[in-house]
Amino acid sequence: MRKYRSNASSSVRFEYGVELAAGLAQFPETTSAALDIRTVNNALNGQHQQRCALRVPVVETRAAARFAEYHAERVIRSALRAAEIEDGGRRGRICAAVFPKGSTPILTPAGRSQVKSMQDLVDRLDHAKVAGIEAYRNVWSPKLGAALSSLEAALDAHEEALAAHDDAFRAELALRDAHHDAVDRAMGVVRAAFPRDRELQDVIFPVLETATTKSKKGPVEEADESGAPAVPAQG
Repeated sequence: MRKYRSNASSSVRFEYGVELAAGLAQFPETTSAALDIRTVNNALNGQHQQRCALRVPVVETRAAARFAEYHAERVIRSALRAAEIEDGGRRGRICAAVFPKGSTPILTPAGRSQVKSMQDLVDRLDHAKVAGIEAYRNVWSPKLGAALSSLEAALDAHEEALAAHDDAFRAELALRDAHHDAVDRAMGVVRAAFPRDRELQDVIFPVLETATTKSKKGPVEEADESGAPAVPAQG
């Protein structure tokens, strides 16, 4: 009797389960095991499809966060150049108050770290008291604040999408374990129903393709999410 590796993907398990249920349904002695496999198989497939659908918002919000970061950094660079122009050169009074270490400490961080560095920038600008700051602040405080808000919103959306996907994936992994256990139970049912009949036992369980059969019978089994190929294991 054959079964997939313990790290096989959900797609591999589902296809295996469809074929196994068909084999078990061939004999009255194993009909109940076929129903058991179909139940967990359908649950796993449904959860897998749900998780795959949730991957789309993860990718979309990741792109949105990337562009929000890009636009925020453009505003930061423009704000620095405007401060230098207002100062009449580099490292003047406004630059020293708002960009004490230049733009690098603000542009280098990513994600939530960049939000913190931008918030510090906005706070410095809002509380600066140097001469001539008001005109500069009136122009750049709203622009920097809007860029910061957009970046925070984009990161919030991405984190929410990731959390929803991860929750769905944890549920899927639990169903993978349940699927594996159901296959083990089916093996026990088959052994009990057809003791010492190895040929019949084997024919009930799907033949898993490997790299050696790929050229003859089609594509090798789908790899799981970690990239490890799902290859047959004897059971």
